[in-house]
Amino acid sequence: MRETIEFRVPAGHADMFLEPGLGTLLGDSVRKIVLPMDDPRVKFIADLDREFLKKGKAFFTYSHISRHYTRKELDTAEVLQLIIRPTFEPPGEMCGTKYDDAAACPHCGAGAPQLTDLHLDVPHIPKKKDLAVTIAGEIVVSARLTEALRKHGITGAEYRPVRHKTGKLAEEWRQLVVTSKPVDIVPPTRVGDDPFNLDQQGRHRCPRKHVAGLNRISELWLKQEGQDGSDWVRTRQLIGAWQGVLRPREQLLISPRLYRLLLTLKAKRFEIEVAHWTTPRPSSATARLQS
Repeated sequence: MRETIEFRVPAGHADMFLEPGLGTLLGDSVRKIVLPMDDPRVKFIADLDREFLKKGKAFFTYSHISRHYTRKELDTAEVLQLIIRPTFEPPGEMCGTKYDDAAACPHCGAGAPQLTDLHLDVPHIPKKKDLAVTIAGEIVVSARLTEALRKHGITGAEYRPVRHKTGKLAEEWRQLVVTSKPVDIVPPTRVGDDPFNLDQQGRHRCPRKHVAGLNRISELWLKQEGQDGSDWVRTRQLIGAWQGVLRPREQLLISPRLYRLLLTLKAKRFEIEVAHWTTPRPSSATARLQS
């Protein structure tokens, strides 16, 4: 596996502190810089950011880690993380979907049951895609893909109705709701605010342990004990933050069988990362995901 990191750096900062010509200028004000994670310049940029933050501003405005796998690494993986890229808004709660907020965790917003079918502004769902997700984490699957998943006996999820804001059934979409037994995220998984801030103070971790942190920094490592063998897999711990209608979300994983089927069906559009089953650790270790 090869890891790279992308930074978005204000052009003025880049011109002052980084080598000339590093990265690509986006418009007139931002430079996009992509480096291997083991490049010494990554640490240099991280150190610069820490110094800038002491003065109340950031050196870079965005960072994102990408992982690149060989075909052999993907073919031999025991479990894979499914990352759905097409994201759209408004989320369901702004279109008439009802949630029971009284049942949610008061600290992180987790656990609010969905009381109605998923209502969406259906024309806003990305066109010519088989998988998409709202900014609040509600996943929709095309009717074409749903039919194929059912036909091949894919387990661990339900495909529930999606409705227009008016209440009319959206025939071309279903909501994916993973129903398999959740699995625990365990070390050496790393979570944090960004790759250089692992939230040692726990500002973005739920005291009731529903939310592991703001962002996933590494590949996922999971406790296999108790996993029920489903093709769709979800994590017990959530990632993200509660901000208005946005809630932390479970991480979505799939079996190799489901991955091969998605490739065969030429499903659009998703990305894959390798995840890992691991032997059980002491329960106290789960609370130290950031270490």
